[in-house]
Order: sequence, then C-alpha cells, then structure tokens
Amino acid sequence: MNYLHNHKNTLMVVLLAFWGLLFTLPATAQTEQPSPFVFKIEGGGLHQSESDLDDANGGFYVDRGFISASLDYGWSRRDSIGISVGAGQSSYEFNDQTDFAGGDPWNKIEDTRVSVTWRFGIGDTGSVFVVPTARIEGEKGASSGDSTTYGLYAAAAWRLSDSLTIGPGLGVFSRLEDGARFFPILAIDWDISERWNLSTGRGLAASQGPGLTLDYKLNDDWTLGVAGRYEDIEFRLDDEGAAPGGVGRDQSLPLVFMARLAPSMKLDLSVFAGIELGGTLKIKDSVGDVIEESSYDAAPIFGASFEFRF
Repeated sequence: MNYLHNHKNTLMVVLLAFWGLLFTLPATAQTEQPSPFVFKIEGGGLHQSESDLDDANGGFYVDRGFISASLDYGWSRRDSIGISVGAGQSSYEFNDQTDFAGGDPWNKIEDTRVSVTWRFGIGDTGSVFVVPTARIEGEKGASSGDSTTYGLYAAAAWRLSDSLTIGPGLGVFSRLEDGARFFPILAIDWDISERWNLSTGRGLAASQGPGLTLDYKLNDDWTLGVAGRYEDIEFRLDDEGAAPGGVGRDQSLPLVFMARLAPSMKLDLSVFAGIELGGTLKIKDSVGDVIEESSYDAAPIFGASFEFRF
C-alpha cells in the first residue's frame, strides 16, 4: 500500500513538473522554430453498462478512468525518444444476485504504468518503433510487488507510397503468474482516399496493445470513426475475498463509434459509444489454478477522452 501511495505521489510530481515546464519555457513559445520537445497530457473515462453473467447468477458494471503525461524529444523528423507515466482505476460493481466467486470477487483495480517510446528511421522509407513498459495492476490493497508485469511493443513499418505506411509488429507481456503473452500488431497508416483513413488505433484506458481505427474526415475540425480491439486485463487480488493473493482477468472485444473534435493543433476531444463483445471473467487462486470462469452478455459502453499537446 505504501509503495502504491508513493508511486501515485511520484506521478503527481511529474504531472506538476510538466505543467511547470509549460510556463517556464517562454523562449520555446515565442520563437518561430518548433521545439524538439513535445509535452502531452491525455486522459479519459468510460462506463460499461451492467451485463449479466452467463455461467453464474447476477451481473456487474464497470467504470474506468485514466490519465497520463509524456515528454518526447525528436532530433529529426523520423527519430525520437520519450517517456510516459500514467495511472488509472477500474471500479467493478457486482449486483446483489451475483454468486460468481462468492458474490464479490473484486472491486477497485488500480493501474500504474511507465513506458519509454523509441522511434528511429531505417533506410529511406522505414521506421522502427520500440516501446518497453512496466505496469502495476492490482486490486486496492494488493501487494504492488506481486502486481507488476513488464512488456514490450515493437514494430517496423515502411512507407510504400504517399498514402500507405505498413508493417508487422509484436507485443510481449509477462503474466502475473508464470509465462508470457504474445500478440501480433499491424502497424498501418493508410489514406484510402482524401477523407478515409485506416490506422493502428490506441487503447482505451487499461488496454494492452493497439487495435485498428477507420476514420472519416468530415472537415478540418471533425472526424468520425469506428475502432475495434482485443482487451485482456489481468490484475492481482488483495489478501481477502474469494481468492486471497490470486489473479482476476477480464477479456473482451470492444467495438466503438467515435466523434473527434480537433479545434487546434494542440487539442483533441473525443466521445465514443459502442458495445463490449465476447466478454469473459476469470478468477485464479494464489497458485494459479482457475477457481471460476464465466462469459458475460454484450454490454453497451460509452465515454470520452482528451489529448493536450504543448
């Protein structure tokens, strides 16, 4: 608990430092030459409406929120390095009829992460992206040391034409128990036409790994889109409840429709709504044996996010 508390304090110090730098670099703002540094703050939240469990009685809903701050330094158009820190929380509420894992398997799941982003060019048209990351994901009160996982995203993409950049990638993440999880990544940025674009999407809050987003540009300010991905969220449980020191897991396929407003080069605002498909909850004990597992019905989701660059 003290470690998590200190980790959050560190995050707040970093956020405040970023805001302080915003107001203590007047020369950058006043010169015409762009700064090689990019500061970014982004965040968002979503609500997953109540869904019935298929293999147990009752149901649940979830509220998620996340905020992060990052600093990137680019010494050329194709070469940069950056660091990002963030924290969030997923609040699960199981209704009174639920008997899954005794009726109250978990409640508030805390998520703290640190990532480094490295991008560099290869040849005339290629780029490589490498993102090592460390995450602490656990129920409030769980041991932070037992809640830590490490991972890496890596991808290489080539600009095949003025409208298409594409290439393969791989994500590798350790698990809270033994083993690792591997998943493929498609790195793509394809201007299908003047208004349509298909690209590698970003996660929603606690996401591990990118999905795909299809955008339609209405005008200079507004963009509509649809995004899909595979979510696999794993977290350490506290020392009480149905599985003391065990592991909880929530897997799903969210599909959302989005509307994004970019009133300036510095600010993006988005709202989204859609449906969570193929959901499954799983709970393991402290030695990794599955205690109970249940799929859950499709659930409406909606939320909003923002990104501020300076």
